Amino acid sequence: MRINCKACGHKARISSRNELSPTFIDLYCQCLDVNCGHTFVMSLTYSRTLRPSAGAIDQLLFDRLSQLPASQQRQLFDQLSTN
Repeated sequence: MRINCKACGHKARISSRNELSPTFIDLYCQCLDVNCGHTFVMSLTYSRTLRPSAGAIDQLLFDRLSQLPASQQRQLFDQLSTN
């Protein structure tokens, strides 16, 4: 991730971070231009999923199947084995 100084536009570095939640982080930044030296805080936040993780889909499917009665589970597996 590239961070630019908001005061002068030069590159800045992330000197530390404070994770406020799993989806929100404060980034403490410092301008790399010695003539500027601006320090500032930027916020990084999770916005949305564009494509779910394959692991998440597998877990969702497993959770849904485990909620079905045993008879419906057997019926689904029988249908899958015949196709």
